Parts: sequence; structure tokens; C-alpha cells
Amino acid sequence: MVELMDCTLRDGANVVGKGFSAGITDLVLNGLTACHVPIIEFGNAGGIGAYEVAGFTAAETDQTYLKIAQKYLDRGSDLGMFLNAKRYREENVALAKESGLAFLRVGADAGDAGIALPAIRDIKAAGLKAFYSVMKAYILSPDQLAEEGKVLEAAGLDEITIMDSAGTMLPDQVAEYT
Repeated sequence: MVELMDCTLRDGANVVGKGFSAGITDLVLNGLTACHVPIIEFGNAGGIGAYEVAGFTAAETDQTYLKIAQKYLDRGSDLGMFLNAKRYREENVALAKESGLAFLRVGADAGDAGIALPAIRDIKAAGLKAFYSVMKAYILSPDQLAEEGKVLEAAGLDEITIMDSAGTMLPDQVAEYT
């Protein structure tokens, strides 16, 4: 099944200094939830914790983004944040849970699923949905990617996103990987 996830407020933030302003975040969350977009990812382009851990300070803090999101939690959309597996900290899962998020989407390069397993297990233990983003999916063959997906599924993963991070995959390759 394919389901729409809008990650404009997170991934799109890479071009505006690692995060959209509080005002734009509020405006876009209002519009997306009013349109009933089922899954919305927002926050710092580097993911939850990137402000402190990776110095992505050109964006708002996680606390600012989470405070804005509070008024949109009951509109029927699942709201969540990205979490870079290389910057995983347990306290970020607790923050997401306390803030009422529905999911965290862990990201790592294809072949690096092993570093994401502790985060996925902790996300599930917190009662959140665990999504995973296979960045640079083309690094692995479709069969290798499927095997990595099985490892992630065994850890409790709910959904997986196959990313063509360089934008070079052709439609027949996308079909084969999917």
C-alpha cells in the first residue's frame, strides 16, 4: 500500500537554513492538516536532536516546533519527526512521546540498518509508530534491500521509505526496488 506522507517541513527545510521559521511551520501545518494529509513530518532538517547534537542552529529548536504542532495533533493527521540514526539519543524518543507525536522516522543509508535497530526498538517501546527511511537505496541491490527490510521488520518497523537520494533512479529501477 502506498500512503501519502508530506515531509516538506523537514526535508524541504534543507534549502532554507535547516529549518523553516515558526510562522511558516504554523501556516503549513495548518494547511496540511486542514487538507487531511495523513502523515506529516516536520521540524529541523537534520531531525529531532540535530539542533543540539549536530549544530543545526539555523533552524528553530525542537521544543519550538513541538509547541507549534500541539494545536494540530487532534486534526486526524499523524505528526512526527525525522531521527537520524547516527544522532540517536533516547531522550529524543521520550520528547516525541511526551509531545504527542504519532511517529518518528529513523533514517540511515542503505546497508546501515543495524545502527537504527536500537532507535526502532525504543520508539516501539514508547508506543509510537516506527518509520524508516532507507537513504541512498541504490547502494544495495533490490534483493539486499529486501533482506535489510526483513531485519527492520523483525525489530518492529511499521513502514519503510525507499529513497533515491541522488534522484538518478529510472522508473523501471524504482519498480524493481519497490
